[in-house]
Amino acid sequence: LRKYNQLRTLYHQHRILFMKSLINTGCFLHHRKYFNKWWEKIQNFTDDQWLKYLRMRKETFALLVSHINPYLQKSSKFEVSCEKQIALALIFLSSGKSYRYLSRLFSVSKIDIQTIVTNVCSAIKHLMPKYLKIPSSTELKKNISDFQAIWGFPQCAGVLGSMHIPLNISHLPHNAVDYFNSNSDYSMLLQCIVDANYKFWDINVGWPGNVPESRILTNSTLWLRGQDRKLFPEDSQNPRVIDVPLYILAGAAYPLSHWILKPFLNDPESDKEKAFNEKFTFAYNVCEIAMKRLKARWNCLVKRNIHNVETLPSAIAACCILHNFCEINQEPILDKWILETESFFKQPVPSVCSTVIGPQAETIRHTVCEYVSECPVNDV
Repeated sequence: LRKYNQLRTLYHQHRILFMKSLINTGCFLHHRKYFNKWWEKIQNFTDDQWLKYLRMRKETFALLVSHINPYLQKSSKFEVSCEKQIALALIFLSSGKSYRYLSRLFSVSKIDIQTIVTNVCSAIKHLMPKYLKIPSSTELKKNISDFQAIWGFPQCAGVLGSMHIPLNISHLPHNAVDYFNSNSDYSMLLQCIVDANYKFWDINVGWPGNVPESRILTNSTLWLRGQDRKLFPEDSQNPRVIDVPLYILAGAAYPLSHWILKPFLNDPESDKEKAFNEKFTFAYNVCEIAMKRLKARWNCLVKRNIHNVETLPSAIAACCILHNFCEINQEPILDKWILETESFFKQPVPSVCSTVIGPQAETIRHTVCEYVSECPVNDV
């Protein structure tokens, strides 16, 4: 045992000397030089290349950097500017490539890449009050007008839906069974509300994949404000079109309430209910399209390469904020991106919730049903 301890001490002494020699000879600077060369190459990218690898054009990227700079600290291990850190994080989020792959590509350690991505995502979340928030009275009025003009539903403030984000099976948490969804896979849920133009104005992330969507909603601040009639500004109402309060469209997985409007379950009893359900399905597409665009831009949401369940919610939130940022700045999205993500992860079928909350819920749905069912098909 004594001899073993002596050998162990000698080994660590030699290891320390070896590491010092590497530092003195500048060997650890190699990755920084390579990283800088990569950054120089990006500067010569065309708009199409910027869009392909970072999901935004150069001038839009510069705007993002100006927003995030105040919140992002330089790496303490090596000199990497804020804009380089943001670029690397965007490539990770958009490509869905593993930390190991990017480590080899940029000659930066896997741990450093993971740290950079985590820090950038945390910094992006500071942009939520600007780019992902409950609409102001003016914004809400425009959104309501757009919903009626584009999707045919008056007094509609948004569409509520959910999306499962697949987990890396080799890095499951100790309570993995909570994340086991109805498709016999592991996932984390994103619940969101989408406006008439594919932008998110509320998100709820972090719930395990086996939790019913209705439970996520009813345990949220959004639900409390909606039930207390404090979610929307009073001056955003427009009873001249139809005398019902503002509402949100939601799928069969959610309860019916005075502010949550869902389709008729089972077989509709009348032609008007059938017409309502048909037009409801059409309008609900705005949420499905928004989530497809989100996944198409940020492939990390379908490729299982974020290992840590604790940091995944931050990455999901960052992707939603970046999605809105790109939509607002009219960044193009290619159809082939959407098609490429379709085969990665099959979404579980949501459970059905038959709960009706409050005496007004059915009355409000009936009133909207009467209005929508009488609209010509071409107007919806």
